Amino acid sequence: MSAYDLLQDVIIGAIVFFSALYVLRKLLPKWMRARQQALATMLSKPARTYLLRSLGAFLMPGESSGGGCGSGCSTCSTCESNPEAESEARLEAKPLEFQRHI
Repeated sequence: MSAYDLLQDVIIGAIVFFSALYVLRKLLPKWMRARQQALATMLSKPARTYLLRSLGAFLMPGESSGGGCGSGCSTCSTCESNPEAESEARLEAKPLEFQRHI
């Protein structure tokens, strides 16, 4: 195995690994957040070296804002919009009028 083959395998492996992480974060966000929290907690123990503790602090997930689907935050463009705003929009919309031409 040449150095080129080894480098190619490392690059392809890294691409596959990060793609799998991306898919997991999109499809299983709560599970991934829990795994990230567990890893950060394990690395942040006082018995670890300074480098590992700082990596654990970096990996620690931030506080969630509590907004969920239907809260109307519109930050991820995947949730339904705010139900209150939808009801107001329905009141402002005119019903369709059909005309018959004979």
